[in-house]
Amino acid sequence: MDPPYGTQQTSLRRAVWTTNCHFRCLDDPAHSADDDLGRFAVMKTATAPDSSYSPVVTTLSNGITVVVDRVPSVASCAMGIWVRTGTRDEARGKAGVAHFVEHMAFRRTKTMTARKIAARFEDVGAYANAWTTKEETCFYVRTLVDNLESSFRTLAELVIDPVYTDSDVEKERHIITEEIRAYEDEAEEFIFDLGETVLFGNHPLAPPIVGTVESVSHIQTADVQRFHDQHYVSGNVIVCVAGNVNVDDVLTLVESTLGGMPRRRRQSRRQPPTILPPHDVTIRKSVQQAHILWQRPTFGLHHTDKYALQVLNTILGDGMSSRLNTRIRESKGFAYSIYSQTQLFADCGVFSIYAGVDERRYDRTNGIITEELTKLVDKGVTDRELQRARQQLRASRIMSLESLSSRMSMAGKGLVDEGAPEDPFLSIQRLEAVTADDVRRLAHELCDPSTWGHCMLLPSGDER
Repeated sequence: MDPPYGTQQTSLRRAVWTTNCHFRCLDDPAHSADDDLGRFAVMKTATAPDSSYSPVVTTLSNGITVVVDRVPSVASCAMGIWVRTGTRDEARGKAGVAHFVEHMAFRRTKTMTARKIAARFEDVGAYANAWTTKEETCFYVRTLVDNLESSFRTLAELVIDPVYTDSDVEKERHIITEEIRAYEDEAEEFIFDLGETVLFGNHPLAPPIVGTVESVSHIQTADVQRFHDQHYVSGNVIVCVAGNVNVDDVLTLVESTLGGMPRRRRQSRRQPPTILPPHDVTIRKSVQQAHILWQRPTFGLHHTDKYALQVLNTILGDGMSSRLNTRIRESKGFAYSIYSQTQLFADCGVFSIYAGVDERRYDRTNGIITEELTKLVDKGVTDRELQRARQQLRASRIMSLESLSSRMSMAGKGLVDEGAPEDPFLSIQRLEAVTADDVRRLAHELCDPSTWGHCMLLPSGDER
């Protein structure tokens, strides 16, 4: 399954997908344009500077935002119901409840059991799933256009009318506990969760999205119900549809299914995290490799340097020709997996470097990472590197338009993060405007090795 658009290599691992159902969501492209919106309160219409991407944005009278991205050349559509809530909205001691709510949606509604929910989707060949991140939750279905109405009605019901019983909560608790243990068995998952815990301390961004075995054991039916009641309100809901659909038909469908939600918006109480000093943590566990994670905090999504950061990250470690991959994998042969990535939240972010290497080589690998960060500070980047990075990022955005689920996510995540669907062509313009001086200035700010923390997961010694 492809990740939601904008979810980078490892930040995919920060978005936890529902796996408790028999159906799974796929991936693909979509787009929009239409008229006759008379009876709807049109608050804003966003049109990209290219005719191939012109999503129509409408706000219904109860505050729900609807985005339609019409792609006439396809026979299917991707639909997402986005909720502006994630794990950073959880109460202290309730880590994992946002993900728990997402899981429970597929168990029971006022009119459907889990078996009937699965049958409703599968009888028409639809694929459904959901994911939870630190700041949003998305319920997703991919279906043929002919089955748009029935599939969306099913999706809408499980989002707005779930029924929580003690027995269902207990069953789901066991499933999620096993999910947590599965992540803990994956060294790469484990070290990223460890890194976020160390980096963010007691802040709600710290716990894993799935929670911990201990925190999930304390989540009760009332906690699940309370989280849903507080956050699943009309002003927090965004509906995105991408495919060969008619705008007016989609608006009519959304109005008939979700229009009855009371007009309400939960005010965010999110607080930015305290910037902690660089950390050094070493854990030994039954693993075959040494797993290295370097991390440092960055700015958030709205910072003007976010495009320069994308370029810097691409040059450092995102791609086969990146500096880290070239030296550590291709030249030295130390690692199969080596990369850098950024993950930006509303008010902060994380810049990370990961490598999985033989334990005998982890000191040398750390030395190379130090060298490459220092070179970026001292010498900046070459014109060739800059051009290659911009071209990689440009191509990624253009190709995302060929996937319906990517287009759906582009619209949904853009609205959640910045209040409007991402305009890939405007993003390309801003990436093209990034200069070598911009990247070097940012490297001076972010790439001093002494400002990075380190998590090391090393073999315990009994696996060799």
